[in-house]
Parts: sequence; C-alpha cells; structure tokens
Amino acid sequence: MKTKEVDFIAQRYKKGRFSPDAGWHRLDIAPASIWRRYRVAAAVAATVILSATATILYREYHLNDVPQQAMPVVTDNPLAVVKVIDFEDTPLPEVVKRIESVYNVKIDNIPDNPDDYELSLHYEGTPADLISVINDILETQMTVIEK
Repeated sequence: MKTKEVDFIAQRYKKGRFSPDAGWHRLDIAPASIWRRYRVAAAVAATVILSATATILYREYHLNDVPQQAMPVVTDNPLAVVKVIDFEDTPLPEVVKRIESVYNVKIDNIPDNPDDYELSLHYEGTPADLISVINDILETQMTVIEK
C-alpha cells in the first residue's frame, strides 16, 4: 500500500465503526446465528458417519453373499490354453523348445537356419496365436500341432 492509503485509513478509523454485524445489518441481511452453525456442522458430521457406516455394511454383507463369477476353464486341448511367456534376445531354437514345453505342443516348419533368428517378446495367449505373431515378426512359416 502507498502511504496516502495508509494515512487515509488511519485518519478515518474508529473503533466499532467497521463491525461485520453492522455491515450485515446495513445490507438488511441477518447474520447467521451460532445455533445455525452448529446445526450445519451436526448435519455434515451425521452425513459422514452414515456414509462410513453404509460402506462398512456394504462391504461386510454384500461381497460375501455374491457368488463368484469367475470359473476356471478346464480344457484338454493344449492349443486352447492361454499362458504368459517372455523372451529376451532368445535364439529361435530356444524359443521353439520353450513354447513346446510350456504349451505341450509340437512346432513344425522351423526354418533351415534357426540360429539366424532372435526374438524379444512378452506374450499372453494360445500357442497358435503366439506362433502366428512370431511368423509375422520373423517372416517364417511355422505351424503348431498337438503332441
């Protein structure tokens, strides 16, 4: 603030002249009573307590009564099994061995020079889809058959 503004306020200030209650009265608005403030605080507290209680009751009784929706899928077909498999700069012969052991399948049409190929891949799915992805990446013609 500039000095003129401070001087102006200092000259005109009188104790009790600038009270908030007088300002509300001049605007013809009644100030909020102390009891109204307590009622608002009580309503907020009750809402918080009821919400917390409802959450606890919902979790306690609702989740235990709902039957589980997820059921394991049992299949005898190894070509339909979904698994996760990872490769990091792995030569193709090791990739093939690992796929065959993890999925319990046989890989055919392996290229003549498999050591020339390396693969880095994180995959979750069936062996047929995995070999299809590997064929697209490495431009090979491998196939999957059951053991």
